[in-house]
Amino acid sequence: MIVLLGPTASGKSAYAVKLAKELGGEVVGADAVQIYRDLVVGSAAPTPEERGDIPHHLIGILDLAKDINAGTYIELARPVVEGIIARGRVPILVGGTNFYVDAFLNGLSPVPELDEEKKEAFAAHCEGRPTAELFAELQAADPRWADAISSPNDRQRILRGLEVLHLTGTPLSVWNERPRERGWSGPYRKIALLVDRETLHERIVARTRKMLGDGLQGEVSAIRAKGFSPANCRVLGSIGYREAFDHLDGRIASKEELEELIVIHTRQLAKRQMTWLKGDPEIAWIAGA
Repeated sequence: MIVLLGPTASGKSAYAVKLAKELGGEVVGADAVQIYRDLVVGSAAPTPEERGDIPHHLIGILDLAKDINAGTYIELARPVVEGIIARGRVPILVGGTNFYVDAFLNGLSPVPELDEEKKEAFAAHCEGRPTAELFAELQAADPRWADAISSPNDRQRILRGLEVLHLTGTPLSVWNERPRERGWSGPYRKIALLVDRETLHERIVARTRKMLGDGLQGEVSAIRAKGFSPANCRVLGSIGYREAFDHLDGRIASKEELEELIVIHTRQLAKRQMTWLKGDPEIAWIAGA
């Protein structure tokens, strides 16, 4: 299995297709946003033209009503990867969400199954509370897990840390020190695309403009018409969608400001991703196209 990594806008989708053609492979998405069928423009999901005749898996398969986490991703991805190998082809796991890739390869900490009623009660307790307030609570209660979160706006991982602490009595950082379970046992090779910062920033600007030109705001309006918003669907808090909803609601006044904020937040994400990737000694870096 080839594991293809790199910061956002580094060209992973195109390179994955190139690799698949050379190796007789199939692409397996590992992206928490692209996995949803309604999130196409804002997730920069590869188009049918970009995919060509290369099979792509776990892209555009879920409804927004379906929540996903790393454990769910492992359940979806494991049989797909095993099936590709059984057909004598090469799985190319393309990481847009590094946490999912890490979970698939190395497994998850042995946090016990949490009671659904208690989870729902805790979620109700946190609903409406500002993310900054929840993050401050997490920093006080489990500072090591708070430090491991790449962004203080990552509400999903903040809530996960607080949920585990409140429902098990043990900080998530402590659970994470224990041996992981459900990791991948087969061979793999990690590679990542290296793009110089100036080029990456230019690509982020170009991609943002393309998203807006391709109809990001229309996509968000259609999502809202189905009853979904960042308030009731966590994935819509991701970069691009969050700002587009804010623009739709009047919290971002102009299209120029919308573009600027998406670019800024995407650059910040790319920087965090590079920090994560550079800390992984298994990665072989190659020059991006």
